[in-house]
Amino acid sequence: MRFKSFFIASSLFLGLSQLSYGQAGTIVGSKHDFSLSNNTWNFSTPITAQLQGQICRPCHAPHNTNGLSSWTNDNAGSFGPLWDHAQSNANYTIYSQGYNFWKEGAATIGSPDGSSKLCLSCHDGTVALASFRTYTGTTTMAGFDGGAANLGTDLSTTHPVSFTYNTALATTDHKIWDPSATPSGVHSGTIQTDMLEYDKVQCTSCHDPHNAAGVNHLLIKSNVGSALCFTCHKL
Repeated sequence: MRFKSFFIASSLFLGLSQLSYGQAGTIVGSKHDFSLSNNTWNFSTPITAQLQGQICRPCHAPHNTNGLSSWTNDNAGSFGPLWDHAQSNANYTIYSQGYNFWKEGAATIGSPDGSSKLCLSCHDGTVALASFRTYTGTTTMAGFDGGAANLGTDLSTTHPVSFTYNTALATTDHKIWDPSATPSGVHSGTIQTDMLEYDKVQCTSCHDPHNAAGVNHLLIKSNVGSALCFTCHKL
């Protein structure tokens, strides 16, 4: 299974290079540009000195991670993208309808795992944005952005994540495409190879934290005409 850009270790060292998903984009200047020059963050001393001109360090450490980089996925060992941000210990209220796709096939929804846990370390609003390495921040996403970027811990009205999306699910649910046979329109592969993480839907199935496509809301491709939605969902 392909490690999407979220997991490519080389991105730590080539973070300013432009990756292509049809149109070039860059993390520089995006909402995930964490450098002080971007005026996205308002850190206090001594964090200011540590982050001057930095983009990647609030999430990643090029060397000696703080023991926060690994998790266990189904059919996979422990791995991680040199993660360095403090993780959340929140308990989540998950999508309560079992994501049963109009009462047809039923996917089993559990607690967020994999890369979604990393996203939620900022986006659930319980951990300070500048809490990484040995630093402790004070401002959470709830205080920084009270809008859509602050998901909170109630995920019952949010598209579910961390569930298995495979051919078996598509066979019982006629409202979704077979991920192993359907082109993603993102790279040259299928939904399975280009969008899923070990056959699971995660936040990174729709969003690229590195903004490689240069699309609003850090999407992996444009959703004009609901194109991204229709990649997996049938009318």
